[in-house]
Amino acid sequence: MSDTQTGNTILGLTAAILGGFGLVVLVGAIAARARGASPRSMVRKYLAWFLITPPILLPLVYSRVLFQVVILLVSLQCIREYARVTGLWSDRGVVRLCYALTLAMYVPIFAGWYGAHQAGPVLAVALLMLVPIVRGRYEHMLQTVSLSILAVVYFGWFMSHLAYLPNLRHGVAWAFYLIVLVVCNDALGYLWGTWLGRHKLIPRISPNKTIEGAALGAASVLAVGWLVRGLLPAGGTALALGLAAMIAALGTCGDLAVSFIKRDVRVKDTGAAIPGHGGVLDRCDSLMLAAPVFFHAVRNLA
Repeated sequence: MSDTQTGNTILGLTAAILGGFGLVVLVGAIAARARGASPRSMVRKYLAWFLITPPILLPLVYSRVLFQVVILLVSLQCIREYARVTGLWSDRGVVRLCYALTLAMYVPIFAGWYGAHQAGPVLAVALLMLVPIVRGRYEHMLQTVSLSILAVVYFGWFMSHLAYLPNLRHGVAWAFYLIVLVVCNDALGYLWGTWLGRHKLIPRISPNKTIEGAALGAASVLAVGWLVRGLLPAGGTALALGLAAMIAALGTCGDLAVSFIKRDVRVKDTGAAIPGHGGVLDRCDSLMLAAPVFFHAVRNLA
């Protein structure tokens, strides 16, 4: 499939998926009204996707470099929101260093230097461990350095694997597959949980996430992965379903990983940038664990 055909297919699939979600939300809204509940939150979350989708999808289809710049900006915004809710923001010098190290780890992506990109965390951790030594003090440095390492490696380097995907052969198709299945896992898990959820998954970390929502969301991801498998350039049905199952599991775990951070610092959302969704980090948390594992699976198996 040529790049033009892949782009047209991605745009068509996106329109179909948004349309399908619209019908599901409409049915859910009618059902909520019938129960005397308000569908406003569900509708707001759905409408917000029309704001979220173009800045990600259009660069992915039409400009590899622009897509990578967008993901870099997403990484930096995630670090910013994380720093604000965890208190790291009070040390502006370290936050600026986190930004600089994240930018440095994206440079090999633009250049296509795989080895340098994979070595990024080593350089980042080494430099961050030097901060207390350069400052000549130890008070609160363990917390500051630990928070900054998590910021750069988890929200910077892990996320950067999504930006690297278009550098691979047929990488645009692989990146779209990852993004659309992570979104489906989040959205359909939320909808199934809202309608049928009865048993809490891990109530102390994520009170609203249910076993039914997670299980039916994962089943829905497998179904969507099977439906769009024709977009993938290699591997066949077995690889498509295997990757879909992995995305469903790691997407949920990524969501829960950021949830435990929010619960620990006693905030509901990391920001308010996206109506109905919270901050950018709240929307992208499911990608953090899935992106690097998916990247290496595709690079080595496909």
